[in-house]
Amino acid sequence: MLRARLWYGPAGHGLTLDRVARYLGGPLACRLSTDSRSQFGREVARLMLHDPIAAVIEQHRRPEVSAEAADLVTRLPVTASPALAQKLGACTARLDIHDAPGHRLAPASGPARSVFMPLAFAMDGIVEEVQGGRLLFFGPPEEARPAGWVARMVSGLLRPVLRR
Repeated sequence: MLRARLWYGPAGHGLTLDRVARYLGGPLACRLSTDSRSQFGREVARLMLHDPIAAVIEQHRRPEVSAEAADLVTRLPVTASPALAQKLGACTARLDIHDAPGHRLAPASGPARSVFMPLAFAMDGIVEEVQGGRLLFFGPPEEARPAGWVARMVSGLLRPVLRR
């Protein structure tokens, strides 16, 4: 069953499923294999994730994907930022994420998010939880942070502790 979709493009439109597999198996240390299935008389490549989550990933780059993304934009709540609507409306491809045989995927669970969110960040994409309709993404920074802001914040937090 389809559980989530990762919308992306146009910059990553030419991204291959093999490259996605290398990223999942490399920096994210996922255990996976490749497979294919026949759909409408043609072979569809897919990734089978085994660890840390069990899921099946298929890639779609058909022209209809842009129209489906535009439809999703029309269903965004009125409180959604215009930048989100613009980013989603520009998507030209997506990864469909399904349950693996014998497993039920919960896209908003911690292990699933630990895979999908870094993948979405790397692809400059947006994860849609299909059943709940929730969108998971990294928003643009609200404002530019000055150099060294993290160090100043941490030292500010430690000062009261070190005075004891």
